[in-house]
Amino acid sequence: MSQPLVLIGPSGAGKSSVVKILTEKHGYTLIKTVTTRPQRDASDTDHEFITPEEFAKRKNAGAFFGMLDAFGEQYGLPKFNPADTIVLNLRAPAIPELRAGFPDAVVVEIDAPIEILKQRLEARGSSERFDPELLGKEIAFGRSLTNHCFDSSKLSAEEIAKAIIALY
Repeated sequence: MSQPLVLIGPSGAGKSSVVKILTEKHGYTLIKTVTTRPQRDASDTDHEFITPEEFAKRKNAGAFFGMLDAFGEQYGLPKFNPADTIVLNLRAPAIPELRAGFPDAVVVEIDAPIEILKQRLEARGSSERFDPELLGKEIAFGRSLTNHCFDSSKLSAEEIAKAIIALY
């Protein structure tokens, strides 16, 4: 794949579970986003967690392909080589900027019904991120940007990963 595979979706949708399967079992390389948000726990590995001061230094040095403010925190997408077999775990608002540089990026939405997202966020102690109106808007926006969409309440992370590989 010469264009990045980008997984988008709301918090609690299962993006990280699919990323883990793609990287550990299928040889994809995860390009970690850089963020100022706190790490939830040791399993929260799709990002590099840094201070706002370090983020500003990297931003000023031109280290990011694109940046996004979300939930009061900063996120940066480091520059990367699109010739590698890579996967990115992003949020829908980052896609227009990404597509400006990579118009053929493969964008896959992973989402679930709002009630399922609520249960998952509560189970991992992130209920403060549950805003049904905001999540609904993010899902609708994400679906408008994608090549394919998968409902993680109907398919396991393994099934979604296999479907992605079959498609691309």
